[in-house]
Amino acid sequence: MKILSGIVLLLVATVLVTLAAMHNPGYVLIERSPWSIEMPLTLFVLLLIAAVILLYTLLHLTMRLLRIPRDVGRWRLDRRLRHQQRALHAGLIKFLEGDHAGAEKELVGDIKAEDVPGIHYLVAACAAQGQGHHEERDEYLTQAQRAPGLALAAGLLQAYLHEAGREYERSLATLNALRISHPGNRTVLRLLAQRARGLRDWTTVTQLAPELRRQKAMEPAAIDDLERDAHRQLLILAATHTQADTEAVWRAIPRNHRQHPALIALYARSLIRRGDTEEAERLLIPALRHEPVDELYSAYGELRGDEVLRYLSQAENWLKISPQSSSLLLALAKLALAANLPGKAREYAERCARQNPPSDVYAELALVMERLGDEARSREYCRRGLDLQKTKGDNKPPEALFLPLP
Repeated sequence: MKILSGIVLLLVATVLVTLAAMHNPGYVLIERSPWSIEMPLTLFVLLLIAAVILLYTLLHLTMRLLRIPRDVGRWRLDRRLRHQQRALHAGLIKFLEGDHAGAEKELVGDIKAEDVPGIHYLVAACAAQGQGHHEERDEYLTQAQRAPGLALAAGLLQAYLHEAGREYERSLATLNALRISHPGNRTVLRLLAQRARGLRDWTTVTQLAPELRRQKAMEPAAIDDLERDAHRQLLILAATHTQADTEAVWRAIPRNHRQHPALIALYARSLIRRGDTEEAERLLIPALRHEPVDELYSAYGELRGDEVLRYLSQAENWLKISPQSSSLLLALAKLALAANLPGKAREYAERCARQNPPSDVYAELALVMERLGDEARSREYCRRGLDLQKTKGDNKPPEALFLPLP
């Protein structure tokens, strides 16, 4: 409708101009001695319009000719990009279908080396890993790291592929290099902490914990659990050395973690094994008043020495707080046995067994009964513990089919 309206307006304007020219045509005189040109005004206007159109056409054609190299370059670039996109699409499909060799061919086989984008090398590295071609995988990752903006992604993928290939030391080395080149990156810090934990490098885990909190790389509760477990493992390792080593590890634990029952129980057991029962009791009593849990009850049951009757009396007072605690009843049985009170030891052991305790408690009860000379009951508790452990093993969830992505 707009085009039709424009044509009508153009025709009307042409008619009006023509009528005006017929009424007063005018003329144009161009003189340059010895020549002169005279023509009607309408003819001059028509010739001027034609000249402008011709000049515009010549300029346009000239510019198009000058732009031919650039246009050809753009056409070639577009064609190359379309080819790369088709190759990436086909390669990804083949990779997800499990055709790793076909995926590698699509991604890098039919494209000139200088034209392969970095993202192709990343997927090709995964395809090479799937075929067990580790040298090709590393070469693809090296090529990807040279691409602009892909250094971090390629490094993280390299660490993940090393992890999936059980090359744990190489994974750790890659992550350490990324930590230097990309300081403060949350993903790098999180993966580094997980790998250090997998390698049982507990010192590194404790050193990473403050930075994990500072960068908010993990949930605060997860960082606390990770750090606490690392300190727990360090305490276990230190317990095999001197008491000075154990005390040094204990003092290095942050104050908030030193209040955790599992760490207190572990350190108290270390003190008991080295004969410092008084210090162990001094540590356990306030902890139990604050948080009466099974770990602390179990540790308290390890106390020995001249004050064992007092320890037993103190533990019996806690029955009012935790009458159903199998760990407390087991601790009472051990303390009564240490105090040479076999009747009480048997009573507490049998009460503990009636609570359906965990399998490890049954193992401890079997030892108590063996020391009491009741071989039949000892064997029964061993069998119960083994049956319970077997039942738990049968109920384990199936292992994951796929490895988690980084």
